[in-house]
Amino acid sequence: MEEQSVLHFMESWGYYLLPKPHPHSPGYTGLLVAIRKEPTERHFDPQTLRLRLRDKHDMAKWNTLWLHSPLELPIEASMHVCPGEVMLRDRTEKRVDFFVFGGSLEAVSVPGETVYSLRSPAPILKVTEDLESTPDRLASETEALISELEVRWGSDEKGFARRLAQVDPLQFYLATLGTVLAHYEQDRALQEASPEFYLALGSERGWLTKRGQWPATPPRLEELLAPS
Repeated sequence: MEEQSVLHFMESWGYYLLPKPHPHSPGYTGLLVAIRKEPTERHFDPQTLRLRLRDKHDMAKWNTLWLHSPLELPIEASMHVCPGEVMLRDRTEKRVDFFVFGGSLEAVSVPGETVYSLRSPAPILKVTEDLESTPDRLASETEALISELEVRWGSDEKGFARRLAQVDPLQFYLATLGTVLAHYEQDRALQEASPEFYLALGSERGWLTKRGQWPATPPRLEELLAPS
């Protein structure tokens, strides 16, 4: 969508999720977020957008974006989004949460309004309070794996941040899906405890296989995020 089309489209929205890549996908292809000087009070009005971006030192760094944000990267440029939470907050501290496996972020600004456009080749998960839903479970499992692998870097926080900023979003998603599925396939108790989640991940792998995106030997998170 062109800049003016995006601004016109978002007149009636605080945030908008772009269509899923297929009906049974756990997530969406994109997220549009409109931050305005004056809230519309007709819907959820985000005031801030918080997510991990790759900084000028090629490291993953948490950033909170406002209407006008003094970023280290030019606001007109496409910014690389690193894996992690995406958090929207309004003026009353109400929040809406997502999880992204990586992607790109662009911004369109006019006086009194900035629309941020987050796109990804991997599903963008909308996280709710339904801890048993597939998006929530997948986000939770992924965050736990990231934390577990971060420990292996010891005190080398910069090294881990640099590695996290390097990973390709789709490869990171494939690695996560493969790693979580392997855990479930090796543990029947996990399958029986969360059958819908297990079947949903298997269905996602099947869809990726039909599209030729599932490799014969999928990458593993241990490989992507391992210390050098």
